[in-house]
Amino acid sequence: MKHRAVIIEDEKLVAWSLGEHLRKLDYDTITTEFGEEGVQIAMKDPPELLFVDYRLPDINGIDVLKQLQPIKDDTVFFFMTAYGTTEISVEALKLGAFEYLNKPLNFEEVTVLIERAIKERQLSHELTALRRREDNVYQLGSYISKSESMQSVMETIKKLVHVESGTILLLGETGTGKDTLARVIHEHSPRRDKPFIVVNCASLSENLLESELFGHERGAFTDAKNRKLGQVELAHGGTVYLDEIGEIPIGFQAKLLRFIETQSFYRVGGTRELKMNVRIIASTNRDLKEEIKAGNFREDLYFRLNIISLTIPPLRNRKEDIPFLINRFIEQYNEELSSDTEGISEQALELLKQYHYPGNVRELKNIIERIFLLEKPKIIEPWHLPSYISRKVERNEERPNQSISLDSYFEGKTFAAVEQEMVEWALRKENGNQSRAAKRLNITRDQIRYKMKKYHLS
Repeated sequence: MKHRAVIIEDEKLVAWSLGEHLRKLDYDTITTEFGEEGVQIAMKDPPELLFVDYRLPDINGIDVLKQLQPIKDDTVFFFMTAYGTTEISVEALKLGAFEYLNKPLNFEEVTVLIERAIKERQLSHELTALRRREDNVYQLGSYISKSESMQSVMETIKKLVHVESGTILLLGETGTGKDTLARVIHEHSPRRDKPFIVVNCASLSENLLESELFGHERGAFTDAKNRKLGQVELAHGGTVYLDEIGEIPIGFQAKLLRFIETQSFYRVGGTRELKMNVRIIASTNRDLKEEIKAGNFREDLYFRLNIISLTIPPLRNRKEDIPFLINRFIEQYNEELSSDTEGISEQALELLKQYHYPGNVRELKNIIERIFLLEKPKIIEPWHLPSYISRKVERNEERPNQSISLDSYFEGKTFAAVEQEMVEWALRKENGNQSRAAKRLNITRDQIRYKMKKYHLS
C-alpha cells in the first residue's frame, strides 16, 4: 500500500520535480499551488507527508501550518522557502514543522530527512502507546480491593503519591506485588517523568552491588576498563527501587545508609563526592527485626528505611480480591496477546478462590498467562486450570484431623506431585521466604527457584 504526500507549491517546476522524487519513494502525491486548497485536502484525509512553501498566491506557508495544527500528530510537515528569514523558520518549527528546506531542494537531503522523520514519528507513537499502557497497568484505580487490609495499604499509598521524597519500605511475602506497588508510587509521584530503576540486591555480591549502585572509575579493579555510571546517577531525579534489600551484605549497609541520609556517594575507585537526588523505595520478604537480632542487618539502616512502611498481605488472606485481580489480568493479556477472552466461569472462579497460593499474586498471574498462551478460551472454565489446582482444592477440603496412612497418601501419586507438595509446604511454613524454605528442605536457593518455576509456583 502506497503512502500519501501533499505538496503546496506554486512554482510548477519545483512541485513537479519534488512530486516525481516522492513517487520514486512510493508516495502517491497530490499537488496544489494554493494554500487554502492544500489545507482542505490535508484536513479531509491527513497524509503522511506535507510539503508547504512559504510564498503562495493566496496565503503564506505559516498560515497554512497554523490551520493544520489538528493533524500535526498524524502528518510530518516540511517547510520550504527560498526567501525565508531565521524568524520565519523558527516560527515554522514552533508550529510543528519537522524541518525547513532551502530551495533549490537537495533531493538526497530530502530522502534522508523523510526517513528520519518517519522513524522518529513511529518511535513517538510507540512511546505514547507504552505510556498509555503503563498508565493503565499502574493506575491506582486498577487496585480497587474489597479486602480491608489492602484498602488500608492503598489509602496510605494515595497519601504518598503526591510526595516527592521520603524513603518507603514495602514488606510482604514473595509474589504479593511489592514491585508493582513501588512502580505505582513512582508513576503517580512528581518524579514520574524521571527514571524508575530496579536493583535486585539478592543477585549481586557486595562489590558488584556497590559498583551497580554507585558506578566505578576506570582502573578501580581488574575489569574496570572504562568509567561506569551507577544506577543512582542514571536515576537522578527519579526513583531507585531496591528489591530484596534484606539480602544486602552487612559490609555494604553502612555505605547505603550514608547515601540515603546524605544523597551523596563516591564511585568505586573515585575521590570526588557526588550528590544525586533520588527517592529510595525498598522491599523485602524477610523479617528485618529478626535479621537485626541475628546480626545480618544494621539497626540504624532499618530505622532509616522504616520511615514509612507498608505490609502487603498475602493473597490467601484477601481472597475477596481474587475476582478483581483475575479481571485485571484478563484485560492485560487480551491487549498484550491480541486475545478476546470475555471472562471466567463461576465454577473456575470458585476453584481459584479456594486455592491457597503459596506464590501469591504472582502465581495467580502466571496461571492466567498460562491459560492465555495454551488455551485462549472465550470463557475460562475449570478444565483450563492447571491440574494441581483442582487436586489441591480437593485435598484441602479434607478434615485437618483426618488420619491418612502412608500407603493411601502415596497411592496414585507421582514423584513430581509429592515433590511439589513438599516445596509448597516449605514455602508456606516460611511465609514465602525462598532462602529459609530451601534450608528447611536441605536444598539450595537456586534449586528451590527452579522447582517453583517448574511447578508454576512463582
